Amino acid sequence: MQLRKGKNMKEELQKLIEQYGADAVAKAATEALNKHVPTINTPVVTDEQLINTISQLDAAVTDILEAGRKNEETYQNKAALARRARQLETSIQITESEAINTICGTGKDAYGIIPYSDGTQVKVAVTNDTQRDAFRRHFSATDRKELASVEADIKAIEVSQFKTREDLDAKKEALSCIRAKAQLQAAALTYLA
Repeated sequence: MQLRKGKNMKEELQKLIEQYGADAVAKAATEALNKHVPTINTPVVTDEQLINTISQLDAAVTDILEAGRKNEETYQNKAALARRARQLETSIQITESEAINTICGTGKDAYGIIPYSDGTQVKVAVTNDTQRDAFRRHFSATDRKELASVEADIKAIEVSQFKTREDLDAKKEALSCIRAKAQLQAAALTYLA
């Protein structure tokens, strides 16, 4: 015996009496009155509750937009740093190639010249692979230090991106809960209308 939406209560009651008889309807009503009917003590459609929900939705959307902006910003910063890292790698390769090309002599007589900013030059032996590596790395030391710093910044941004993504996901989950509350309120208002 379920009441249909949109029908007048008197019409429904009359149909029930016609179908089941007045005594059966009275007995069912008496039994229903004697049963404990759970009640909701928290009102969900008061003016204050509706305004609160609207404010929460507005704040949640603002939070999500801000978290999304931060997420986008970290990607832009990472892209710029990745571009700088590629430039430094290329610069290192060119500098080291040029350094290798300045080596004079061959075999046991091979040597390179390291110029210093004060105008002095030092002649160094480069007779084996270890010495040649040290010689070429000497010329690219500044770029290598900057590359290491840029790569550290990229790793820091990746950690930041992870945290930003988690924050964005948490805010989306909060919005989902607020949306469910708003849908409940909308359904209650639709039912009461």
